[in-house]
Amino acid sequence: MEILVGREQQTRRLSITKEGKIQLAGNPGSVPVDVSRNHLSMTPLGTNKWKIKNLNDLNVTYVNGIAIESKVVNESDKVELGKSHYLLSWDYFREPKVETVDFRKLKYVWENYNNENIAIRKRQKNNGLLASIPMLFSTLGGILTTISFVSPTIPPQFRAITLVFTILALLLMIYGLYKRFADDSIERQEEMKKELQRTYVCPKCKHFLGYQDFDLIMQNDACPYCKAKIIK
Repeated sequence: MEILVGREQQTRRLSITKEGKIQLAGNPGSVPVDVSRNHLSMTPLGTNKWKIKNLNDLNVTYVNGIAIESKVVNESDKVELGKSHYLLSWDYFREPKVETVDFRKLKYVWENYNNENIAIRKRQKNNGLLASIPMLFSTLGGILTTISFVSPTIPPQFRAITLVFTILALLLMIYGLYKRFADDSIERQEEMKKELQRTYVCPKCKHFLGYQDFDLIMQNDACPYCKAKIIK
């Protein structure tokens, strides 16, 4: 990949042409007129190493103070353009550093939160079912009691059965009230939310990622807050 370097005529900024796209660098008027509009080419050869070459015989380029026509240089070398010794900044040619962030450990944070949430909902559902059983026994006991008083042919033992159903209903109701009183689901859910807000955060910018499923977050390419690229 060859990069063309020269002076942009109108603004006298440094013109850098890469893959057909022109990028202007530096302040307006910062590039001397003795820098040609098509001054030199730069070809990357690997880490911090380039081959530079004047694009015509009239162009003047210095490497560490010595005039050259073509030379392999390192980014530690001092490259100057034109007789005015315009210093070429290597920052214009380095690829921008892409910051990354590893979200993979957050999978276990989300799974623990989600699994405990499911367990709490199941417990709340079971407590609700437990609360409905005494009503069933009480209703059944009431029906049997009504039948025993209405029909004179019902044996006395039948009334004892209705009493048993009534007692069972009372005991189950007491047990259900105890379970509901002892249930700390609401408090635990609040604790879980606070813990999630503290731990389910971007490792880089420490922003809370919300109550979004981990797999959905990993569909993004970058953190929605600091824009660091997500390692997958």
